[in-house]
Amino acid sequence: MNIKLISRFAVWVVAAFLYAPTLQAGWTFAMLGDTRGVRGSTQTGVSTELDAIAQKIASLNPDLVLVAGDLVNGNDVPSNSTLQDYALQYTHWKTAMQPVFDYTTGTGIPIYPVRGNHDNNSGEGAPIAELKQAYFDAFSAYVPANGPNDANSGGSQMGFSYSFTHNNVSFVAADLYFYPTTNGYHSLYQDWVTQQFQQSNSPYKIFMAHVPMFMTEGQRGPEHFFGDNLDGFQTRAKFWDALGASGVQLYLTGHVHTESVASTTNDYGDTIIQLMAGNGGAPLGTVVIDPDPGVDVLYTNGQFGFSLATVEADAMTIQYYSLNPNDNSWTVDSYATQISPNASVPEPSTAILLASGMAVLAMGRFRGRQRNGSSIAGTFPTTNLEVASTKVWYKFRW
Repeated sequence: MNIKLISRFAVWVVAAFLYAPTLQAGWTFAMLGDTRGVRGSTQTGVSTELDAIAQKIASLNPDLVLVAGDLVNGNDVPSNSTLQDYALQYTHWKTAMQPVFDYTTGTGIPIYPVRGNHDNNSGEGAPIAELKQAYFDAFSAYVPANGPNDANSGGSQMGFSYSFTHNNVSFVAADLYFYPTTNGYHSLYQDWVTQQFQQSNSPYKIFMAHVPMFMTEGQRGPEHFFGDNLDGFQTRAKFWDALGASGVQLYLTGHVHTESVASTTNDYGDTIIQLMAGNGGAPLGTVVIDPDPGVDVLYTNGQFGFSLATVEADAMTIQYYSLNPNDNSWTVDSYATQISPNASVPEPSTAILLASGMAVLAMGRFRGRQRNGSSIAGTFPTTNLEVASTKVWYKFRW
């Protein structure tokens, strides 16, 4: 038996299946944000609803959980409160989330958070060094250590911004509080974000940060990404273009205490969904539908809850779970969001045919050589796989 032929054949088959990440499907992840308590009444800095939310998420056993900021009250507590000890607030948060992940033993469902304004400075003012350090100490060991290191951003963002891929989804989490500017406090290292997505061949790509890219639930200003002036609008439009061109389909955010799904559509009919994933327990407000121009609000829910994404090869389906705090009962809303995979990765059927074809080709050559009594000295034919990459462009009309 020719060992060289068998080795090459094995490499061909393995390569074919590795080229098809859409085969890794049929899994779930949860999303929520704004788990802080109510100022003046919180005893922990954390919402009293978070324990029930954590227990429900744990019962669904997702692969991972994303938290889009405002984990605790931060400095938004009474001045005489023991909660001025910021590390204590994050300890309370970890206790509430223990059904999901046990930070003491390091076991359970991984949690990936990002900072919100309450994890930095509730009034959007200058960063509070002690609060930043408390967040870093609490979570930096549990997220990927691959954030940017930019002198213009105040140094290393390790433990604050990061990216990772799980199965067939690539995630990028960006901290918004390293670039305080007069043009709008919410900013980030844009080139690093788009670079992370451009390096990924995943069929699904999700970006997470705390503040909505555009407003849907009332015009509280200055709340817009990059600011509310013309400069800010143009910067945001260019960044949205870059995300679309990089294959991002979903922007996960919070800050506005609701569950809300919205989209923008460009001249070519392409969209990015903005998802306010769910109110993890922060104070509820009145929902007023008042979207920015060019933004379609598809769904909104002003209750406590979270979102659950189910990832399959042909679609990602997002369902919305709502908590009734009177009896801790749950409902799954009738509305669901479906997101199609990017077209830049072969479908499973293509990969299977590719692997089968390679196997037939290799075995045919092997048998032919055997019949001819010759050795395998020649090279295998080269197969060029050219997959069209879908570029998505977005334009805002303000």
